[in-house]
Amino acid sequence: MKHLSAIITALIITAIVGLGIAVIGANALTNTNTVPLQNSPNPNAAGSSQVGNDPTGQATSTTNVQQLQQEVNSLQSQLNQDNQALQQYQRLIQTLQQNGVIYIDRNGNIYLPQGGYGSDR
Repeated sequence: MKHLSAIITALIITAIVGLGIAVIGANALTNTNTVPLQNSPNPNAAGSSQVGNDPTGQATSTTNVQQLQQEVNSLQSQLNQDNQALQQYQRLIQTLQQNGVIYIDRNGNIYLPQGGYGSDR
């Protein structure tokens, strides 16, 4: 009896979710409240006839490109700094392994030797 009620409940929930998805899909297909491409704020997306006709748009575009290049250069600099820090950490871990302070297995698990570091001194 428990199995039958669980199956019926699952079927009802599935039907409700499926009906909801169908209603949302039908609403999306029949929705006429869309923005035409000509009303887009991006002048390059409206069509090739409008591209290049606005000199202030070109200046704005050039400024945007310069800002993006500066941002890319800044991010590249940050990436280089982070790579240097990562290499320092890698050298530290290798040194700790070589001196027997830590052991790293194939799965990346890190272990301390039995008795701890320096217990044999």
